[in-house]
Amino acid sequence: MKSKPVHQRTYGGVEADLRETERRKRLLAAGLEAFGSRGYAKTNIKTICSLAGLTERYFYESFGSKEDLLSAVYQELVDSLKADALKAFEENQGRPVEAATASLRLYLESFQQDPRKAQVQLFEVLGVSPKIDRQYQDAMRLLADMTKLFLSSAFPGIPEGAWKGSIVPTGLAGSIILISHEWVLNGCLTPLDNIMDQCMDLFMAVGRHLESRSRP
Repeated sequence: MKSKPVHQRTYGGVEADLRETERRKRLLAAGLEAFGSRGYAKTNIKTICSLAGLTERYFYESFGSKEDLLSAVYQELVDSLKADALKAFEENQGRPVEAATASLRLYLESFQQDPRKAQVQLFEVLGVSPKIDRQYQDAMRLLADMTKLFLSSAFPGIPEGAWKGSIVPTGLAGSIILISHEWVLNGCLTPLDNIMDQCMDLFMAVGRHLESRSRP
């Protein structure tokens, strides 16, 4: 009888590739816990494997290094926030202010509800390596693009040409990050609604200004 290829063989009723996927998920969860609670510098692969309930052999099955795991954990968080933002815009079609408000609330709530996510996204990825720096810059550009989408939708009077060479979306994205830093470092003591109101005041003021400048 012809045997199955190695990648198709089953163990305990579960396909080998599915078992590998499950192990990877466990390592990602362990990475979030370790990096978000203990810090990247204070975490080693042995600790991660212990949290995941796996041996180092299985760690290297999915990741080449601790840095690779941090990269994967960070990217998973960024992708989740991107999906939340796109869903908010989809659910609030034709209502850009409500869409942006919902998106920003989800972003801040994720930090409030799970401090580990805030620690990884806002602090642990800083200064690790050129690779992680580039990944962080990509995430900042994504946030700037989402900010530009909000402003363009909420203020249709802003001409498309106004965005050429503009640093405004990047500046607003940076303000979100700095506000998040301050809020998280202070233990999220300021009520979320207060933070939301002030962020939206900032966005609306910038949007009105850009729109007014384009009028004859």
